[in-house]
Amino acid sequence: MAAVQTERGSWCQPWERGWTHTHQPHTHQQQACNPLMGGLWSDWTPLHEAALQGRLLVLRKLLSQGFSVRCATVNGVTALHEACAGGHFSCAKTLLEHGADASAVTIDGATPLFNACCSGSPALVRLLLQHSPAHHPAHLLASPIHQAAKRGHIMCVELLLAHGMNIDQELEAGTPLYCACEAQRTDCVHTLLLLGADVNRGRGLDTPLHAAARVGGAREVALLLEHGADGSCRNSEGKRAVELTQPHSKERTLLQNAGPCPLSQLCRFRIRRSLGWHRLDRTHTLYLPQMLHNYLLYR
Repeated sequence: MAAVQTERGSWCQPWERGWTHTHQPHTHQQQACNPLMGGLWSDWTPLHEAALQGRLLVLRKLLSQGFSVRCATVNGVTALHEACAGGHFSCAKTLLEHGADASAVTIDGATPLFNACCSGSPALVRLLLQHSPAHHPAHLLASPIHQAAKRGHIMCVELLLAHGMNIDQELEAGTPLYCACEAQRTDCVHTLLLLGADVNRGRGLDTPLHAAARVGGAREVALLLEHGADGSCRNSEGKRAVELTQPHSKERTLLQNAGPCPLSQLCRFRIRRSLGWHRLDRTHTLYLPQMLHNYLLYR
């Protein structure tokens, strides 16, 4: 606690000199507090506040007054985290130009990239990927691509995959496809499938089809079946996806009427799986008519 008080004291003086009452952060018992931190009071600085609110001029003034760009709260939240959470590109760019750590990690494993995916800003994601690797140990705790998929931020997902993130990375929450199905993000589900996500890989024995059936996602069920989802798979409770649907629901009808795939579909699935998601963009190297190239890519 003494360490926290010492660090906090290092910025109190410039705040008292140049920060007006109207720009003060929220306080509780005279301590600065971050409203996004779930009631945990900490050494949240005016720099954090300016970054979160997107106040670029104020941010620059504070930096010129000597506020440390790398100053973090007791939970590891930096001003760059806040700028990314608010989706403020200019503030994030300014902080990075002044030496902010693009790989800074909070105690929950969140990086600025994770926050940028939460806010759904492709420009911020692109900026951060220029300053930090796409692969980061902290992503196992708070994964940017899982968060982007869950929130339906398609462009963020595409950028992360273009920089080498694993489309089928399975964490405690499942794969990105599983997260998108659970959240009923139809467009994101479609994009992930087109980009080569494993249609049957979800969370342990629970497949994306199980997730879509459970939440009543008829459109997701239809997409998954179109891309070869196996309705006979049983989860850890021994249940097939159809057993998780509501009686007389559209998704139950889709699952009950799903018959064997035609040979052309089976061939498409096999070729796509043989190529793998990271090589689907090379189908043009196959000696096939353009019509078949389009068929392989669902065009």
